[in-house]
Amino acid sequence: MLEGKVALVTGSSRGVGRAVALELARRGADVAINCRASVKEGEAVTRQIHDLGRRSILVTGDTRVEEDVDRMVTAVSESLGEIDILVNNAVYALQKLFLDFTVEEWRAQLEYKSLGYFLTSRRVLPGMLKRGKGVIINILSTVGKRGGYGEMGYAVTNAGAMALTRGLAAEFGRKGIRANGVLITWAENAFDPANPEDARWLDKFALGRVTRLDEVAKTVAFLASDESSGITGSFIPVDAGFLCM
Repeated sequence: MLEGKVALVTGSSRGVGRAVALELARRGADVAINCRASVKEGEAVTRQIHDLGRRSILVTGDTRVEEDVDRMVTAVSESLGEIDILVNNAVYALQKLFLDFTVEEWRAQLEYKSLGYFLTSRRVLPGMLKRGKGVIINILSTVGKRGGYGEMGYAVTNAGAMALTRGLAAEFGRKGIRANGVLITWAENAFDPANPEDARWLDKFALGRVTRLDEVAKTVAFLASDESSGITGSFIPVDAGFLCM
């Protein structure tokens, strides 16, 4: 389904990003892994992709730093080929009440998605435009739609990245490029059912559980494929029914 495609998945040494990268590889894509510091974990993912019979490299760097993004995308293009699929996933959510935020903390939260997703998208778009095709998929949080009590900085950066996603879809759709978002509330890698503080949230999910990593990964793989050729500017909640409760 993704044979011959080259993908870059940011923040993919673990968790959601790792699951997405492996699913894309299972479906035939060559996948570049990105991390800032967890190099050993990133290298392990590249080995897993090689074991699946696909090509992979690890590119380290901070998606919020323009020079890092340029270096990483150049390395991917030289090693695997021009990027067909960009999955923006790198993130850090700081949980704080609004008046407790410092300016530096607020700025850092905004930069993770509103700036980081902008920089990576801007860097891969020229190649996509040259070929007349490409897919950008942004991993987002439902907090960008529902408010952000206790995590307002994260809510604002997600809302900004949602606007970016719609804007990319509108501006580049006629040039063969699609942009969509996948909305998550809580995935299993960050949830501990044995922790009472975590478990008390389960009643807020229609399915009575949090989202599985493979559910996110398979949704991303669908959006990356031609099977979703009519979908752009959309947001698919993979949230175990959190938004409907």
